Amino acid sequence: MNIQADGDEKIAVTLSHQDMNELDITYDEMDYSNIETRRVIWTVLDEAKRVLGKEISTDGRLLVQVSPADDGGCLMLFTQMPLLESNSKKRLIMKKDAEPILLRAFDADSFIDALSVLKKHSQSIRASESFLCKNEFFIVIHPKPSFCEHIDLALCEYGETETGNKTSISKIYEYGKPLLSE
Repeated sequence: MNIQADGDEKIAVTLSHQDMNELDITYDEMDYSNIETRRVIWTVLDEAKRVLGKEISTDGRLLVQVSPADDGGCLMLFTQMPLLESNSKKRLIMKKDAEPILLRAFDADSFIDALSVLKKHSQSIRASESFLCKNEFFIVIHPKPSFCEHIDLALCEYGETETGNKTSISKIYEYGKPLLSE
């Protein structure tokens, strides 16, 4: 577990695959409605208090952002948010990155059309990468969290889509020939 303070309001915690195993949770299982996720968050915050040697106030709103890491771990970013006068209740907010979407285009024309659609929806995605693999065209799309379903629906007429299938996406990265990336 790597813990770093970024000023008084932010703490970045990197959990390795081994750390995740020890905490008995995976990135996919992380959801604030899950009691195990809450246990992990409070365990990590307690360790951060110990390592940094300072009190971490949880009296106000606390934003918890979680992103997957390539090694099976994750990055947790804790940000203390200002209290709003009208709503001074303690709140914990958790955000996760959206799962990537894999599009296997029906044909070359569908591939080109899908790229045009992605260009029109560029505000809804973080990045996209295009590949040629076994004479088929693929696009890996990294949508912004609230636009995942929107992007999936916009692309479904141009090919088959899969959301969050890490095995399929890994195969495309390994065996595919990169074409374009944004």
